[in-house]
Amino acid sequence: MPTEPAQAEGPRLPPPREEGEILAVLRSPHLLAMAQDGLRSIGAPPARPMTIAEAMARLVGPHRPPLGLLCEPQPDAPAWSSFQAAAQDPFSPTQLLLLGQGQPIPPDPAALVIALRALTGRHEGNDARDAAALRRGLEEGEVALRYQPIVRIADRAPAGLEGLVRWLRPDGHQGTTPLGPDAFVPMAERSGLGPALTRAVAQMAAADMAALRPGLSLPVCINMPLQVVLRRDTLTWLRQLARAARLRPAFLGVELTETTPVRDPAPLLRAVTRLREAGHAVWIDDMSLEENRDLLLGLPFTGLKLDRFLVGAMPGSRRARAEVERLVAAAHARGMLVTAEGVTGARLWRAVAMAGVDRAQGFAVGRPLPAQALPAWLQAWRAERRIAPEAVG
Repeated sequence: MPTEPAQAEGPRLPPPREEGEILAVLRSPHLLAMAQDGLRSIGAPPARPMTIAEAMARLVGPHRPPLGLLCEPQPDAPAWSSFQAAAQDPFSPTQLLLLGQGQPIPPDPAALVIALRALTGRHEGNDARDAAALRRGLEEGEVALRYQPIVRIADRAPAGLEGLVRWLRPDGHQGTTPLGPDAFVPMAERSGLGPALTRAVAQMAAADMAALRPGLSLPVCINMPLQVVLRRDTLTWLRQLARAARLRPAFLGVELTETTPVRDPAPLLRAVTRLREAGHAVWIDDMSLEENRDLLLGLPFTGLKLDRFLVGAMPGSRRARAEVERLVAAAHARGMLVTAEGVTGARLWRAVAMAGVDRAQGFAVGRPLPAQALPAWLQAWRAERRIAPEAVG
């Protein structure tokens, strides 16, 4: 069978650099919001906000060095001189991007995105071509789910699963390239494929959970963008999927992603109310320090999930601990549950437990797994139910 020439795939680009995190030492909420929006727009993970002292420890301490540093000049800060020397060292593996007035990168969104692409290695894609490839991938079974377990902190009992989408995309050269959601979900939403992708993910989750019964019976949540949550037909097809898989609605839930800011809470209130009244759990995903989403706390969500970067900062940051405690108190006052993402070991488990968090998710509990591996995880968890020292990854 004839095949298309390799050049039809376009020039091969080096893969994104994934060897470290991006730190943000930015006083200005405007600059921080711009940076996070820019990273989100290119499918990169968010930057981790830090103080100068916290970032200095990451730059010079016995850790894997960060990939990049987004920094606003702060010459009045006591530690600025030494921090500047470490950050601007031309032999450092950490790339520095200065933001702010009078600096090489002005606060211009387009220029910032170009600079962030260079820093992360996430080159400009072709949305039309990528969307066509994803559409084919949905039809041909290239998109799959991995399930990360969630447990209650009080008694360590299994409490649920989060379905995390993956794309095993053919690359035309070396077989396939496994892609996480950051690499293609923003493109899918920009291209109008958000509803189709979400529905395909929900179908896979319902089918996988039905196949695992009766040996494993845990509620699963899928990520859902705002545009899909707001659609009136969403409840209809969710109800149909649950009925076909013989799942109670409570066992097929939704996590509202942060990809699109909520400008008007009134339509969202109606949508969340419809889903909750039908029995589906609806969670606020990725509550963090850098983006205030408090208006969502006034809506009838099942609960909220704490961003893994916020959770990871808790042992060393009084500000992060205070924010988690504030969110827990606000959620509990409204009858909501709180789940901490990114719990990688005993230290973070203790931190979120002391803050009153209800549930934990992360490598200390279990990595994202194929559905067929979940019974083995459940057996191992029930046998151990202890949290190891900080996990790697």
